[in-house]
Amino acid sequence: MLMLGAAWARVNFEYSDFDVATFRDYKELTDLCAAPAASSFWCSRLDDTLTFIPTKGVDFFFDEAGELVGLFSKQQKGQDFSSNGGYRQGINAGQNLIPVGSSVPGGAVLLNGDYQKPENIESSWQKTGDTEITGIFSYTLGDIAIEKQLVVSNITNVLDVSLTATRADGSDASEAVAVQYALPGIAKSKSPVFKIGQGETFSENPVSQAVSSPSYISVQSNARPVSSSTALILRPFATTDDLSALFLSPNIISLEKELAAEPGSSVQLEFEQYGGQNELVRYYQEGFKDLPGLFNPNILGQMSLGILWALQQIHKVVGNWGLTIILLTLLFRLLVWPLISTQTRSMYAMQRLQPKLQELQKKYKDDREKLTQETMKLYQTEKVNPAGGCLPALVQMPLFIILWRVFVNFEFNEGFLWIPDLGQPDPTYILPILYVGVIFAQSYFMSQGNKQSLQQQLMINAVFIFFVISFPAGVTLYWVTSMLVQVFQYWLIRRSQPKVAALSK
Repeated sequence: MLMLGAAWARVNFEYSDFDVATFRDYKELTDLCAAPAASSFWCSRLDDTLTFIPTKGVDFFFDEAGELVGLFSKQQKGQDFSSNGGYRQGINAGQNLIPVGSSVPGGAVLLNGDYQKPENIESSWQKTGDTEITGIFSYTLGDIAIEKQLVVSNITNVLDVSLTATRADGSDASEAVAVQYALPGIAKSKSPVFKIGQGETFSENPVSQAVSSPSYISVQSNARPVSSSTALILRPFATTDDLSALFLSPNIISLEKELAAEPGSSVQLEFEQYGGQNELVRYYQEGFKDLPGLFNPNILGQMSLGILWALQQIHKVVGNWGLTIILLTLLFRLLVWPLISTQTRSMYAMQRLQPKLQELQKKYKDDREKLTQETMKLYQTEKVNPAGGCLPALVQMPLFIILWRVFVNFEFNEGFLWIPDLGQPDPTYILPILYVGVIFAQSYFMSQGNKQSLQQQLMINAVFIFFVISFPAGVTLYWVTSMLVQVFQYWLIRRSQPKVAALSK
């Protein structure tokens, strides 16, 4: 019952206090910091109260200086990890992109590569729109005053960052210092990949040398994108001048500017920070798709771009994402209609032969060679190809996978009919109920009146019901629409099929 409630929970886009001690693996943090040589940034924060901001794509945990101590990536939009004032993912879980053992938290300001904990901190959070929360922070690092603004969005994985560093009027500094905004790599990744883009080119796993006028700097958990692959990316705003990208050993990426030694001197850094899935659809929506070398889609990825284009073209015409999902699904089903028909007729033909095949198996149960010969002869006589349903299934499967991944990762951010937000689970239960209905109808037609087969089909599909209730409504809408069309197609084909004889026991 608790699992069902958790699956149905919807992301509440608000900021709230969060006690570090309520993390489910808090003892692991205390054990880590009890070690003699412990250097984790967590060791000075074990008694802190954080600011927790859940969004549809990622969950943020900020300390009082606006440094990112936890960043939890979600494999599908709208997942809710909060639970009764706590959090269902551990701080050391794979979903958290910020390494627990790092000496540097996410979004830390370094001076010449060195980190010191902020002092004289003042901070505030404010909800500045239905989909935006803004944090304002000020603190000091020695004789340097830091002013920082963070804008968190509920509809994108991008955090807008504006940072100003100013020398105190009475500063006696003798030389300039590099002011660096840093992210400490990807947690749980054994071999992360680092990239710096510049113009139309990029460098992979660069040396620790500042690169001027970068288009981005990133760390990705895998060289090749997989379902669990994640990334952290810093991209300067186009209006930001004199900003450099720098990789710092062991796994830190940063953007930097030089702050002069003169009292009162100041520099400003403005950029976007992405954290989340290393995935083409999300990069497409965030505007990161064309960054040089960041993501090289394979053939399936290129086809995904075609679906994204079609999705947006339909939306331009109908003006609603719910209708867009339905129309694109219908177009896709029209495309694969001949393949489904071929596969279904082959399935029904094989079902009709089951009584005769069963008789052959009894008759030649002690002669495998004769059984094979008679079986092939039966297929030829009845003009049935036992592999007739395989090729259509193989052809359409990649298409279904592509469409599924597009809908799972796309942020629709819009309501439809009774659904308040297509990017979160349906709170009214209507779509999941429709899903159960179409699953039953699909199983009924596929079983061709065979009760045992019907029971097996229902048991197999029942497993997916729990997952469906946690899916974004847009994904479930696609699934229900797609299966309704398939059920209609099954019904049309079955009308022309002879009745299947009952199997003997």
